[in-house]
Amino acid sequence: MKRMETTCGYCGCGCGIYVNMADDGTMLGITPSYNHVVSKGKLCSKGWHGFAFVRDSRRLSNPLIKQEDGTFRETSWEEALEFAANGLKSAMTGGDNTDAIGVISSARCTNEENFLMAKLARAGLKTSSVDHCARL
Repeated sequence: MKRMETTCGYCGCGCGIYVNMADDGTMLGITPSYNHVVSKGKLCSKGWHGFAFVRDSRRLSNPLIKQEDGTFRETSWEEALEFAANGLKSAMTGGDNTDAIGVISSARCTNEENFLMAKLARAGLKTSSVDHCARL
């Protein structure tokens, strides 16, 4: 068994965890980091058990593009990124893009990450339509 030290991604607290992995890379479980400055060896129930999504059969493993008939087709990462970039370019009007572009950040991010997302939205994408998932 291998242990990989990382930060829990379930919320913005930043608890220290070890991801326990089998030799083949399969995730087995989570162990708290006992010396971590934030969590001090403790985890909430989501931190302990919130990793089941990794092996969920419904999890997407490849990008999908929605076609005009409403169905999705599997595509490469290169094509998906190009499709997204072209969509953003066509939505950017050159001025205030508030009516065309919105950004949703995450309550699972740190304050600093949410600040950077808002900065990207306002300065880069020129939109003031910024929200987060905790309100939805």
